[in-house]
Order: sequence, then structure tokens, then C-alpha cells
Amino acid sequence: MVWIGAAVLLAVLVAALAVVQQGSGSGTDGGSGDVVAVAPARPAPEPGSERAAREDGAADFAAPQSRAGDDGQSPGVPLGGVQRELVRTAQLGVEVADPGTAARQVRTAAAVAGGFVTEEQSGDAFSSLVLRVPAPALDRLIDDVAALGRVTARSAQVLDATEEVVDLDARVASQTASVARVRGLLAEAVDLGDVVAIESELAHREAELDSLTARLGALRDQVALSTLTVELHGPGAPPPVAPRAAGFLDGLAAGWTGLRAVGAATAAVVGFVVPFVPVLAVLGGMAWLGRRAVRTRRSAAGGRSGGPGAEGET
Repeated sequence: MVWIGAAVLLAVLVAALAVVQQGSGSGTDGGSGDVVAVAPARPAPEPGSERAAREDGAADFAAPQSRAGDDGQSPGVPLGGVQRELVRTAQLGVEVADPGTAARQVRTAAAVAGGFVTEEQSGDAFSSLVLRVPAPALDRLIDDVAALGRVTARSAQVLDATEEVVDLDARVASQTASVARVRGLLAEAVDLGDVVAIESELAHREAELDSLTARLGALRDQVALSTLTVELHGPGAPPPVAPRAAGFLDGLAAGWTGLRAVGAATAAVVGFVVPFVPVLAVLGGMAWLGRRAVRTRRSAAGGRSGGPGAEGET
């Protein structure tokens, strides 16, 4: 009985130990199962959803691409990323105490801003300067010049030349490649006629390339350097009047002025000729009388010589 009780007790202990080990093992598995279950803890995908499409392997990137296409924007391209090419010009009229001194100050301010004077006209009570300055420094230079006196006139214009610059850039690149191809053909040409024809075509394309390059350079210069026209006048002097476009009345006035000039010239010619009219009349009358006398004498001489002969014959 003792052995039987010991055997039963041992069996119970073994069974308990096995249950404890199985519980700890299942706990470990449950822990790992919990770790694995972190990702699939999301709700089940609905049929036709984006997740279902990815799980099916049909279109991993179809949804992001469609969203980019719906916005009409390319990834990585910010809005307003185009560099605008602007041609800026400005005009400024300032009343100053001494136009000469103010003109020197304007030249100094332009030099400090990195610009230069392209045209200057000066008088006792008036000075006019045309400046070319870097575009970023235009506003600052306008403020510096305006601080010299009282501003009487101010205007500015901005021309967007972006499309023209882009077009010229593309045409220059295309023409450069074309010239390179023709030069390659010229290097491979052997026949004299081919060489002459290719050289003629190359000269034509190079001339066109030079023209496009010059136009692009001039346009970029206008974009890089803005133009500022400064009119300086002393106190009490009327500011210069900006020229306006000619109209109908201007044309009528110009025509009337021209007609008066023609009439004055005609009157001058007539006045110059009138004193010679009597002299010319006398000379003309004398010439007419002399010619008439000569004709009369010839007629009389002809009658005398022809009369007797005619009677003798009769």
C-alpha cells in the first residue's frame, strides 16, 4: 500500500510538473503570438480596397501614382519653381536745390549699387541721367535718389520676358547641335562639291546661331540690368514734360505749318521774279519787233524780184 501511495504521489507530481511546463511554454508561445499579432491587428481589408490590391500584388504603386496624377503635380517639383525673367525700367523726377551737386550724388549712388551712367544731360537748372543698375538694387537706388529732394514724378514698368528667354534658349541649343552635325559632315566630306555645299550651309547656320546668341545676350542684359531715368530740376523750374504720342491735332498742326512754309517759299520766289518781269517784257517786245521787221523785208524783197519775171513770161 505504501508503494502504491508513493507511486500515485509520484504520478501526481509528474503530472503537475508537466502541466506547469506546458503552461509556461504556452505562455511563451502566446507572447510570441502577441508580438506577431501587432502587425495584423489592423481591421481586415475590404474587397477592392488599396490594401487588398497591395496584398494581391496587382498594383503596389498604382494608388500613389494616381493621386499624384490627380493633383496635376510632379513629385518633388514645388509650386512657383519657374524663375521669372523680368525687364524693369523706372523714371524718377526730383526737385533739388542744386541739380549739379545732385547729379554727382546720383552718379556716386549708382556706382555704389554696382551700376553706371549711360547718358547724361546737364544745364544750369536741369540735369538728366540714364542709369543701368543690377535689378536687385533698383528699388534701393530709387529710394536713395528720392531722398535727395522732393519727388515730383515717379513711374515704373515691368516686362515679363520669361517665354522669350526660354524660347531663345531652346533655339540656341537646337542650332548649336545643328552646327555641330554640319561640322561633322564637313569633316567626313571628300568630294569638292560636297565640301563647298556643306561649307555654305555651315556658314548660314553659324550666322543664324550668332544672331540668336546675340538676341539672347541682349535680352539677358536687359533682365540683369534695370534702367532708371532720373530728371533733376531746381526749385521754381518747371519739371520736364514727358513726350506724348502724336495725334490728329498734332498732325493737322504740322500740316498747316508745312503749308505755311510752302506758301512763304512760293511768295519769296514770286517776289524775286517780279522785278525782272518788265525787263523781260521789254526784251521780249524788242525781239518780237525785230523778227517782224525781218519778215517784212523778206516779203518785200521777194515781191520785187518775182514781179517782172512773171510779166515777161506772160
